[in-house]
Amino acid sequence: MMETIKLESHLGSVPKHIGKLAEFGKAVVMQLQLRAGETIPEHRTEADVLIVVQSGQAVFVFQDRQVTLDPRTLLHILPGEAHSVHAADGDAELLVIKVARS
Repeated sequence: MMETIKLESHLGSVPKHIGKLAEFGKAVVMQLQLRAGETIPEHRTEADVLIVVQSGQAVFVFQDRQVTLDPRTLLHILPGEAHSVHAADGDAELLVIKVARS
């Protein structure tokens, strides 16, 4: 049966928020919210990751380059690819969709 999931803002009480919204099959959907200047340190995951910016801008830093995302840009991160992320000029809200390969 279909399901609706409410996307709420948590930045009124914390500088960053990471929360799981849904999990099905090999996919996990998460909400990531960052206040301006907040950073998620370098990390990697063993899944394919799709990043959708809902509002603001987020800067993803990879070993040899950085990518600035806005609500009109989708990012695909390969399994094992090290990256960090920070909110650019203002707060940023993102959806993170992880899809395991096996």
